[in-house]
Amino acid sequence: MGVFEDFDWQALALALGPALGALGAYELLFVWPLRRRLARLAAEIEGLARASAAASGLDTRLGQLERRAGAELIRLEDRLGRLELNNPSPAYERAIDLAAKGGGAKRLVSYFGLSEGEATLVRLLHGKRQGPKSDAKMR
Repeated sequence: MGVFEDFDWQALALALGPALGALGAYELLFVWPLRRRLARLAAEIEGLARASAAASGLDTRLGQLERRAGAELIRLEDRLGRLELNNPSPAYERAIDLAAKGGGAKRLVSYFGLSEGEATLVRLLHGKRQGPKSDAKMR
């Protein structure tokens, strides 16, 4: 026991005090902010993992919807084709009526979706005659 009785405890306390204070300051100034940042990054990584899992499910769902929409589009195109075969182009009939009433080619294009060539042809074949001026232009 003689070793501890002769030991200078006061000198040890004076030597360890500043070292422990410096260690505490290092912990407070450097380590603690890093721990907080690591915790935030871990939470962000967990959120990204959840979002990734949700996106994976969403990708599968979008693929299903795309296939279903493609099948529906094919079905509608087929139905439209059958309807067009049964009802010969009412757009041309209406375009002919408008041309007979004096409608211009640009109006036929915008109203009925005809090409410019189709609209010009409909106008020439069924358009309202405008007298000698139009005949002079055609010569």
